[in-house]
Amino acid sequence: MGTGFWLASRSFRAPSKQAALAVVQEQRNRDGRLLGHFPYPEAKASRLVSIAPGMKLHRDAADNFRAMQQAAAADGVPFVVLSAFRSVADQQKLFFDIKAERNQSARDRARVSAPPGFSEHSTGYAIDLGDPARPQTNLSPAFADSPVYRWLIKNAARFQFALSFPTENPQGVSFEPWHWRYEGSIEALRLFEPAHRLQRAAKL
Repeated sequence: MGTGFWLASRSFRAPSKQAALAVVQEQRNRDGRLLGHFPYPEAKASRLVSIAPGMKLHRDAADNFRAMQQAAAADGVPFVVLSAFRSVADQQKLFFDIKAERNQSARDRARVSAPPGFSEHSTGYAIDLGDPARPQTNLSPAFADSPVYRWLIKNAARFQFALSFPTENPQGVSFEPWHWRYEGSIEALRLFEPAHRLQRAAKL
């Protein structure tokens, strides 16, 4: 093996996540979106409360979530929490590690997972729900055919929860029937207003 080849192989390194994020950041829209996703702050730990083992939600949303969960169970349609608050650091791993594992482009990865700093989960207001009776549908488009999804579509608004990414949403994110966000506080409305503004513009 020649010295030149050895030096070249020694000097080559996979880009760090920070460097990769900097490249991705260059693709931001004028309205702040990055690959379809709006920027969101990370909720302070003091404002998060537990709603299930290992799962936390913003305290503004927790009571409404519990009420919604109890109402669904009373109607014979119990659901489970698959994901709730997620730190920016956790989102960074989820985005870049799986992107590399699946050999995806940043744009393809962003259709199913937000870049770090751009996930609704970081606000503490977003939650992923599943059907314990049909676990094979969890985190897949097939969840839209589940009794849990049908119940949520009919009832979630009563508890101030809304579907974040319906079919053909203007953000260009894949349909996520499991992903819901709380919009029942002034802070939540402020955070999600850019997404609503885009939806309104798309209807003009």
